[in-house]
Amino acid sequence: MSAVFGLLLAAASLSAVPDPTRPNYYTAASVAEGPLVLDSTLRGGPVPLAILNGRLLRPGEKIGPYQLMVVGSGWVMLRNGAKTLRLVIGGSTPEGGAK
Repeated sequence: MSAVFGLLLAAASLSAVPDPTRPNYYTAASVAEGPLVLDSTLRGGPVPLAILNGRLLRPGEKIGPYQLMVVGSGWVMLRNGAKTLRLVIGGSTPEGGAK
């Protein structure tokens, strides 16, 4: 288990490596522009991680205008100024951004 988590942390520290399974029309800009979707959370190691829209994030990192604040078991809290979002795995934000 710790070996798998170590590999995930190593992957997180690498610069952006293109995903061979991602379609050619997919761009990094489209990640932040569309609705936010929480794909997974990883809380077993020293740093909790979340995968949002296919992007691995640590608390404090940003996706679009939102900053990842807290990673829970199957949920995350994001903040943009005074606006706070709580996402659950498989859920997404509506077009307005608030959930």
